Amino acid sequence: MINLSTNTQLNILLPSTNKALAVVLQEATLKELTTLSKDKDLKSIINSLLKESGQNPASDNTLLTLVKNNPTLKELGNVSSTIKDLLNTLKTDKNPLPLTETLKHFLSDVKELKEGVLKQKLENSGVFLESKLKDVQNPQLQLKELLTSLEKIVAKSDIFTVKILTKNIQELLTNPVLKEASNTALTQPPKEESASLKHLAKSVENIVLKVQEQLKSADVLTSKNVDTQLAKLEHLVSPKLLNSENFKLASLQETLGQLNTQVAQSKMPEAKTLLEPLTKIIDTLQAVSQSSPTQKTALDALLAKNIPQEVRTMTESVKTLLQKADPVFSKETDSLVKKLEVFVNPQKLEASQNVKEILSHDLKSILLKAGDEISKSEHPNQSELLKNIDKLSLQIDYYQLLSHLSNASAIYLPFSWDQLEEGNINLQKDKDEKFYCDIDLKLKEYGDLKVRLVLYEKNQINIQIHSDNRDFKEIVKENIGSLRSALIQSRITPREIRILDATPKKTASPYASSYEKIDVGFEVKA
Repeated sequence: MINLSTNTQLNILLPSTNKALAVVLQEATLKELTTLSKDKDLKSIINSLLKESGQNPASDNTLLTLVKNNPTLKELGNVSSTIKDLLNTLKTDKNPLPLTETLKHFLSDVKELKEGVLKQKLENSGVFLESKLKDVQNPQLQLKELLTSLEKIVAKSDIFTVKILTKNIQELLTNPVLKEASNTALTQPPKEESASLKHLAKSVENIVLKVQEQLKSADVLTSKNVDTQLAKLEHLVSPKLLNSENFKLASLQETLGQLNTQVAQSKMPEAKTLLEPLTKIIDTLQAVSQSSPTQKTALDALLAKNIPQEVRTMTESVKTLLQKADPVFSKETDSLVKKLEVFVNPQKLEASQNVKEILSHDLKSILLKAGDEISKSEHPNQSELLKNIDKLSLQIDYYQLLSHLSNASAIYLPFSWDQLEEGNINLQKDKDEKFYCDIDLKLKEYGDLKVRLVLYEKNQINIQIHSDNRDFKEIVKENIGSLRSALIQSRITPREIRILDATPKKTASPYASSYEKIDVGFEVKA
């Protein structure tokens, strides 16, 4: 059974468990280490370092410099390459180890990468293992919270068959398993409660089925699609998108057409009053599209007719209409039911289940287990396998250490890309709620590439692309319109996209030093 530590450092700064830190301390000179502490002997220096970390930013900055400049860590190479080397060694075995399939799945091609898959890969990269274990929750507590939220919704419902579920949920919440549920169960020996969990899971299934039955009779306007359409419409006519670079008439027409279809199919009496103004807006857009040769002239015509404001008024009218629908048809109910579906399986209610899930999917955990099993086996390639597992573990520990010391999330690229030699991502949030994403890549054909993304006000983004390769810059310029469109389709507003030199140009002018801090570059507009 895993004992979860309440220590916020979670062993990331222990040389015995973090291989990257062990390398740094082993190779650092006594002079370098004493800058972190007044103590002279190595043991005292390490103890002082661990004590100061997180409390003294200067101590973290000094250690971060040592980590970044450590020759062994600087020559670790690309994580993807290490995974490929490990896979090649595993392929020579007639009886493939479970690790083989895990690594194959983890190293998918970047062209096949989708949003949900990327998020999952980042979460299971090994970099966040200790923090996930620190925050893990007892699934029985999760169920208790979900049922409490659902109870509040069904209690407000005017549908009789839904309202009577309130009593069922209240009875379920008095179940001894849920009443006694706490996170302390995660660090205690598991109790034999299979019969109780089966009964609890069956009760959850009955509630889920009854709510799902009602959701089937929901009006078309209460579907998730309509909520998505409304959010997209609000984004497309937001003031910051009403300019010739970002305005997308075709997207606006398509989304309004989809909403019109949903409104026409609705059985809600008030929905019919929305059809006439909605049709009028669509007809106006069609006429403008046919008579305007450019995006700018189309936008000017629509602004003159006050169409963006009419679209905003329309979306608010639909929202007001949806507020009159029964609470059980809300998107919150749909979300709760999907989460509750998991708990119709008794195994998912075991107190240690969430810990098992984390350990079975996280790459660092899988590597530790595989390394232990291989070291005890008589595998013909034992030495080579352990060498690559050790290297991959060291690379993950390195990113964990960088993340901790820089108060950010430093992550390797968890996918395969033929053009990529090296690459990493650094994510950070400042006090003003701005999110920074720095992507550093070394490409085989185009050399060094640095991209900085700054996200603010929830969906406003600035992008800086740094490269010294002329051909690459031309490719970016040619595709800048597609990039803008893709961002807008994802409801993100591109405020600025700049292409800059990676290496600042030097000039012989005696006044050059006065302007070193000026951000020289140019903005490319669609």
